Parts: sequence; C-alpha cells; structure tokens
Amino acid sequence: MKRTWSRALALVVLGSTLGLAGLPATTVAVAAATVSTPVDVTNDQFANNEESLGMSPSGQLLAGAWNDWEYNDGCGFSYSTNSGATWAPETFVPGLTKFTNDPDVAGTGTFAIAGDPAVAFNPKSGLFDVICQSFGHTGNQVRLLSTTFDASKANPNADVNEAYGAAAWTTPVGVVTATTNGAQKGSNGHFPDHESLTVDTGDGPGHHFGRLFVTLAQFSGFGRSPIEIAFSDDDGAHWTGPFVLSANNEQFNQDARAAVGPDGTVYVTWLNGPNEKSLRNNRVMVAKSTDGGTTWSAGRAAAAIASPIPGTLPGSTYRIFEDVWPAVDQVRGTLQIAFTDRTGPSGASNIYVTHNLVAGNLSSWSTPMAIKPSAGQEFFPWIDSAPGGRVDVVFYDRTCDLPANVKNCVTLSSSTDGGLTWTNTALTSAGFDGDHFHACLAFTVGDCGRTFLGDYIAVESNDATAQVLYTGNGANAMDVFSVHADF
Repeated sequence: MKRTWSRALALVVLGSTLGLAGLPATTVAVAAATVSTPVDVTNDQFANNEESLGMSPSGQLLAGAWNDWEYNDGCGFSYSTNSGATWAPETFVPGLTKFTNDPDVAGTGTFAIAGDPAVAFNPKSGLFDVICQSFGHTGNQVRLLSTTFDASKANPNADVNEAYGAAAWTTPVGVVTATTNGAQKGSNGHFPDHESLTVDTGDGPGHHFGRLFVTLAQFSGFGRSPIEIAFSDDDGAHWTGPFVLSANNEQFNQDARAAVGPDGTVYVTWLNGPNEKSLRNNRVMVAKSTDGGTTWSAGRAAAAIASPIPGTLPGSTYRIFEDVWPAVDQVRGTLQIAFTDRTGPSGASNIYVTHNLVAGNLSSWSTPMAIKPSAGQEFFPWIDSAPGGRVDVVFYDRTCDLPANVKNCVTLSSSTDGGLTWTNTALTSAGFDGDHFHACLAFTVGDCGRTFLGDYIAVESNDATAQVLYTGNGANAMDVFSVHADF
C-alpha cells in the first residue's frame, strides 16, 4: 500500500523489427476477440479498487478481491462459477479485521484495516489462495495474512458478514510480520507492501507444481525497500523465506511480481529508483531462480524508464505511478515485461513492453516498444500469458476521450508472436471519470476529499479468453467491474 498507503475493435500496432533469437520474426495474427458486456460486480455504496483476480484453467471458476471502503474496511471478495457472467453478492475475506459491515457484529480478525489483496487459483488443490495486507494491530503491527477459499463449500446466499460461510475458508496464517514506527497506516514505517501472488501451474521437469510465490517490497522506514519473496507448498499453511532479491545498494523498490516459465524458471521483476518520487534513473529490474525460488541470480536491468509518471497525469487528481509487471510467453519461454513511460512523441504516458531476446538470458533485451502509441494517457498495465503463447496486457486508456484526455476506457493488447506485434481490443466503449467518486469510508460524513482509483487492475488468461477486473464508476461509487474477451 505504500505511495503512501492504498486503501471487437482491433488495431494492429507494428512492433520492433528485432526477431527472437532462434525464432522466425514472422507476424502471427491475433484472432478478433468478442467482448462481453461489463458486469458491475460490487454495485456498492462506497469505493472499491485495486483488484486481484484468480481463474481456474478452464476459465469457468473465478475469484476476485479488492480494497473495500465500507465499514468493514477490509478486503472485499466475490466469486463466479460461470466465467464471470454473474457474481455472488460481495462479501469480505474473513479472519482479517475486527469489524464486519455491521457495527453491532464483531469480525473474526484482530486488525483494524486490511487491503492490497492478491488472489490466485491453485490447480494442485483446486483452491483459491488469498493474501491481504493487514494492519492496525497492537503495536502498529503490519502483517501479510494468507488464507484459502473453496468455492465448492461456499454459500452464495449467506449474509454479507458471513463470507459465504466459515467452511469455505481456512484460518489466516502470517506470511511476513513487520512493525511500523510511524502512524497506524504505516507511514514512514516498517511494513510489507504491494504483495503479489503467483502459482506454479506446471507439472513437468523443473516445476514445483502448486508452489505459491509471494513477492513484496519491505519498507524499512529509512528510504530503502528491498524486494523479498517467500514460497509455500501447502496453500500458505507454511512458508519458506522470505529471501531478499534486490541489491543492498538499491534504494526505492516497488511492485514486485513473480512469473513462471515453461521450464519452471521463476522470474521476479520490480521497479527501482533513487526514491519514491524521483523522475530520474528509474529502471525495470529482473532476477531469476532455477531451483524453485531458493536461490536467485543477481538483479539485472531490463530497461530504463526515461520519463516516469510524476504521481498524477493531466486531467486527474488521483495518484498514478510507474508500474512494472511480467509474464512469460509459455511457448517461447521469453519474459515479457510491461511498464509505463512518457517518451513517445505525444509526451503522454503509454504502455511499453520489452522482452529478453533469448529465453532464460537476462543480459539482452529488445528495445522497449509502445504497444498502442497514442496521445491519450495510458496507465496501470497488468499482464498475463496463455498456455498457447498469447500474451495479454490490460490497461486504462484515454484514447477514447481525445481530445479531452480525461475519461478512462479499458484496453486489452494481445501478442502471439513473442511481443513483436500487438493487437488492441477495446473492452469498454464509454470512458469514466476517475475523479467523479471519492474513496470514502462508510463512516465518513460528507466529502472526504480522497481521490484514489487504486494502483492496478487485473487480467487472467487462457487460450480461449482474457478475464479482466477493473475499477469504474458505478451508480453510487467506484465499483469493481468484470469483462472478458473471447478469442
């Protein structure tokens, strides 16, 4: 939560002329996608943002979580059993906060607030693994708490405070413990932040089938935030690590995420800069492990971010920062990394992608390319890969609102040729104003003055579909929406 805490149109874009080593530099067309009508998952009275999404291999079973600003002030949660056509009424991840959504009903947790959720489906167990940052305990303790959700045991008709029934969940377990030396919300203190969750879904040589990887930035309170990773082989009941990945001389690090290649190699990328607000010397960093996350290579720079986003963009007041996220092409084995930069002719923030030229080699990278060059602001990319070699990037895109360049639409960019070319599909047809609703808590009276859209959205991919969760304007507040593109 740092920064400081976070509570079928197709346009083919010509890409780099560099071919992947050992592979022909031919263009493989992405089939035209059929886009579903967006579904308002939360339809809430108070804000929801920072979505995470898990999906079963078939795409039928989904689970999503988000920051939820109701009285519970915890991790909102819902699931779908029909590929996102409908969703169960929203609830909250249990065992985290000491509140429910009813002031007269106590929660089952001990923390004041929970957020920054991460969700992933584990094919080994058939469960959804869920992790939330929880803070506001005695002594300002901040913890990452891990639990599991079993959709087969869930009661979608349960009361909002019953979290689909106790049988659907396991008791939360701590992953990383930290104690702030600042305010309750972790300002200038020691705390784990922006955790991300990845499951090794491969069962071949080199893989650790079902191994759960949690990456995070560990803020020290002294300007440093080393990147750490921990892993679990039993759905978060026990953890190994954390292991520090970033070098001692690195300063501000953020937004770490793991991705697993077809040979079982685990990669972690992150954003590195001199400090949280610096617009100079920002870099995309990457490290890898070939033994399931026990030992790691030194971090290498994959790309320079020449013109980072300065915290906001023209036409908005909610914060927007740099984002760096990876996915591995499951056919070619190359690491595709998406990030934001403002180096294009228009000066607008656009989404760029780079990839290593040889699978497994972190020393040689393609020239970063804008996957949808535009004068419209683009931000908050998230990336995933399908088994058959398609890579998907989803992001907010103001191209739909030119020349005003204020309202946000959602775009999906897909590549099936190793990142050489990208096809862009509009997931929404009408933009929304991210400043329209504020991120107010249920007990706030009047206008709280907090404009906060969150720091990321989500995509999960298989060969047939790309499922997306994003924040948009509902009838009364910022809601979570679900949409998918079928190929």
